[in-house]
Amino acid sequence: MKNFKVLVIALACAGLFAACNNKKELVNVATFENISLGADTINSYSSTGVQNWVSGDFGFSTGITVSEYGNYYYNYVVSGQKSNVFNDFADQYHSAPGGAAAGNNFVVAYQESEKYLSNGSSLNISYKNALAYIPGTYVTNTAYAASVIKNGNDYARAFKEGDYFKLTFTGYFLGVPTGSVDFYLADFRDGKSLIVTNWTYVELGDLGIVDEIRCKLESTDVGEYGINTPTYFCLDNFGAKK
Repeated sequence: MKNFKVLVIALACAGLFAACNNKKELVNVATFENISLGADTINSYSSTGVQNWVSGDFGFSTGITVSEYGNYYYNYVVSGQKSNVFNDFADQYHSAPGGAAAGNNFVVAYQESEKYLSNGSSLNISYKNALAYIPGTYVTNTAYAASVIKNGNDYARAFKEGDYFKLTFTGYFLGVPTGSVDFYLADFRDGKSLIVTNWTYVELGDLGIVDEIRCKLESTDVGEYGINTPTYFCLDNFGAKK
């Protein structure tokens, strides 16, 4: 009887995953074009806290902190800015290539310092239909991060031999990790001097069937308050095939 129960559970799980695999062609890509922006602007909110929004089949969030020292965003900010120039903090929502991978809009993700996390700070991406096989997405640096990695600034040093700036996508199904995919936004190991400044496709199919993907940045330039490298990256066409 025990073996029969195990067989029934195994068959049920196999059926579930077969059904999920049949949805591979049905995932609607998050292009961010459904988010209404003015020309060359970012999405903005005037109230504090976290605002949730959807593009394609995927859920994202934008957080804003309003204080006497100024306002700043965290999590995912939709940008329609076309420039690839970085002169100062006003240019933080420029992508390194300038503009989106396709269309007008893309996302700039900002990971807060672990020492100063805001309530609701999270780089999690959810799938609104509960289960998904995610083929991949397009990723690049912000103009800000690329500039600092190359030249340094008052808070972070220029990269040297052995340094890297890594983005990790981790899949989850019912709260359990399904696997991880690493993508190096900058890689100065083993004689390399790579700084990603083009939109680059990242395969995510190895994560399998997921209901959530969590993103995390890691850098070899770390100080008392966490990562010194600007903890930004750009994302477009999430869920797309290459």
